[in-house]
Amino acid sequence: MYSSTMCSEKEKKKKSALFVSSLEKGMIILEAFNQGRAVLGLSDLVSLTGINRSAVQRFLHTWEALGYLEKDPVSKQCKLTPKIMTLGYSYLKSERLVEIATPFLLEARKRAKNSIYLGVLDGDSVVYLLRFPQRLMVIEGTLPGRAVPAFCGGRALLSCLPEQDVVDILQKSHRIAITPHTIVGMKNNMQEIAKVKENGYCISRQEQVMGELAISAPICDSQGTLQAAVYISARSNDWSTEEAQKTLVPIVLETASHIGQAL
Repeated sequence: MYSSTMCSEKEKKKKSALFVSSLEKGMIILEAFNQGRAVLGLSDLVSLTGINRSAVQRFLHTWEALGYLEKDPVSKQCKLTPKIMTLGYSYLKSERLVEIATPFLLEARKRAKNSIYLGVLDGDSVVYLLRFPQRLMVIEGTLPGRAVPAFCGGRALLSCLPEQDVVDILQKSHRIAITPHTIVGMKNNMQEIAKVKENGYCISRQEQVMGELAISAPICDSQGTLQAAVYISARSNDWSTEEAQKTLVPIVLETASHIGQAL
């Protein structure tokens, strides 16, 4: 699903005479609502995007007219509408990987007795396509579509890429510590990815969420092409590294293998 060729092709297309810059700006406006703030006003968007005020105003009006944004009549601030979800639904419904992986992930959750995720690499981020929680969690922990930095949340995926691709992704990533345990250094990240490449799986302790132990393994199809990764999310206090290696790692590896074979 991911390749360096795909990234270079995207850059080439941006330089093409067919590329519509105004559409790109419109998408930048829409994507600004994915930066941790659900409600944004005109001044907020000008500051976040760097696009001039009159252009932002026109884009907001257009998105509102199309039904993807709604504006509060009093505060004049905008938020996304449910219509935006139809795009994500259409993608998930048509994505073969999601269809194939779902029964394997549900079985893995039953065996692991912990939350199971399916993530794919998207640029320098990992996007969770499926998330099956085992216990009551905060709402962000149950919704698909969440993106996390690949440098600390996608080492299983990065371990399958050519070294130069990994370097490029890490260099363009905003490697800012999310928790006191997040590994941010370039050298240290390359060392961690090398370990994952050697072992075939990744164990990450409290790098994205305090109190979380994450175990992951890459999914490759029969041609060896990277497709996604399987994640088990558990409470770090409940599992030592040795216990996780004995019990959870085999489940992650078997699930990743079964999905890859089915692809």
